[in-house]
Amino acid sequence: MDLGVILLLAALIGLTLGAVGGGGSILTVPVLVGVVGLAVTEATTASLIVVGTAAIIGLAAEFVTKARGGDSPVRFTPGVVFGLTGIGGAVLGTRLNSGLDEDVLLVAFALLMLFVAATMARKLLRPGNTQPRAAQATGAASGTATLDERGSTSLRGALSSAGSEAPPVTTRRGRVRECRIVAGINTCQMVRLLVAGTGVGFLTGLFGVGGGFVIVPALVLVLGFDLREAAATSLVVIAVNSAVALALRADLGSVDWGVVLPFTAAATAGVLAGRRIADRVPARALSAALTVLIVLIALWTAAQGLGVA
Repeated sequence: MDLGVILLLAALIGLTLGAVGGGGSILTVPVLVGVVGLAVTEATTASLIVVGTAAIIGLAAEFVTKARGGDSPVRFTPGVVFGLTGIGGAVLGTRLNSGLDEDVLLVAFALLMLFVAATMARKLLRPGNTQPRAAQATGAASGTATLDERGSTSLRGALSSAGSEAPPVTTRRGRVRECRIVAGINTCQMVRLLVAGTGVGFLTGLFGVGGGFVIVPALVLVLGFDLREAAATSLVVIAVNSAVALALRADLGSVDWGVVLPFTAAATAGVLAGRRIADRVPARALSAALTVLIVLIALWTAAQGLGVA
């Protein structure tokens, strides 16, 4: 495969990651396996490098924007906490990755992609779906703190708001739970946060994906972020999860850096471009195109794993 085509695919992956905060990174492994020709275990390790680096560069661009007086939707402290909750899942996923047959991994990955596509399609087909308003309504109904109540994303802001009161939550059994804000997170949402974070960490360790397709809905539903905040903050979680999963692997010497480095550079450029168009192109149109692409690549990946392609 021509290097220019590979770099174009990498840039498109970064573009989707930066624009919609999820789904783009799930394309990295199939491209590295089916187009570049890497073994599955090598591809999952390389994917962690590509996705993690692209996320870090995307975050750096957000902080530069904020330093220049611009508005950055990244909520750093809650993102780090969410990422750290996934360490246990990342350990389990990484160990399972090294013990599974490569064809089994490919088929499992294809099933994951189809699940992601089905989830995205269901959201797109939901009548009257307006993500930001739905996120706000969900946050209000569940007692999740508003943006002002969560406080500043800086460490000083997080510490100063630690222990402050948050709206109480009424459980299904009618109990009223008193809530607090700790590190920008409503303590009443901690259990769901832990479950979601562990699941994302497991997927990152097993498949080498960023998990933005899980992170973004979790940040919306659990922490009450709007879609723009969730997509931007997902880069924090992806960077943390990728770093943890990569640190657990001992096969970095097998990485083909001649492929990974230019692939990473192209994906990073895509992320930066994606962050710029996130507010200009309708998220619905981007999600629809990405859903179709994920289905096609999932079918192709499954065919490879089953030996019919």
